[in-house]
Amino acid sequence: MLLMIPAWNEEESIEGVVEDARAHFEGAEILVVDDGSTDRTAAAARRAGATVASLPFNQGVGAAHQTGYIYGLAHGYELCGQIDGDGQHPAAELVPLVDAVAAGEADLVVGSRFAEVSGYHASFARRIGQRLFSLLVSTSTRQTFTDTTSGMRALNHRTMELFVRRYSPEFAEVESLQQAVRAGLAVKEMPVSMMAREQGSSFITPLGSAFYLFKTLTVLLVGHLRPGKVDPEAEL
Repeated sequence: MLLMIPAWNEEESIEGVVEDARAHFEGAEILVVDDGSTDRTAAAARRAGATVASLPFNQGVGAAHQTGYIYGLAHGYELCGQIDGDGQHPAAELVPLVDAVAAGEADLVVGSRFAEVSGYHASFARRIGQRLFSLLVSTSTRQTFTDTTSGMRALNHRTMELFVRRYSPEFAEVESLQQAVRAGLAVKEMPVSMMAREQGSSFITPLGSAFYLFKTLTVLLVGHLRPGKVDPEAEL
């Protein structure tokens, strides 16, 4: 199994994230995709014992994810789990997601902060954006999603093959749900608990959030007009 952790300027948290992942996924290869960090994220990840793939400059979370999927396929992994590098995703919460994919219950399982009542709190602007994304993705896929921006996921070889060929550099989490369902993959959510960020800071500003919301909604609308079921193993 591959456990992939995208990270950008997370030197303060990445060692703890890697150590937590190793404690819950013994025998898994832990890959930190350093998305052009300007701090010592890569060095800290290596110090914690992770394999590190460093991108030459910051390209966004989508490029980091896709780098991990390319690595997973190239090294023959049938199963990939992913958590963020900022410390908000306890590795223990990823375990049932990975187990569900390994058992063949779904091709892609997403950890949802909102599938059940939890202690997770988001800003008003983020709640509005999340609800809009969930509404549009649920409408376009005819499947209910409550947390379309979650970066805690587990996926199989078939899903990695789809995402290697088609994956948004900017709207990774949201658009990937839409395209996975429309490609005929089995996608499900499972409730998880997440923590507040303790170190570092989010790259998303209020103005950036508004612009991201507008762009993502546009991309989802375009995606809704694309043809449905595409064979993930076929060349696109």
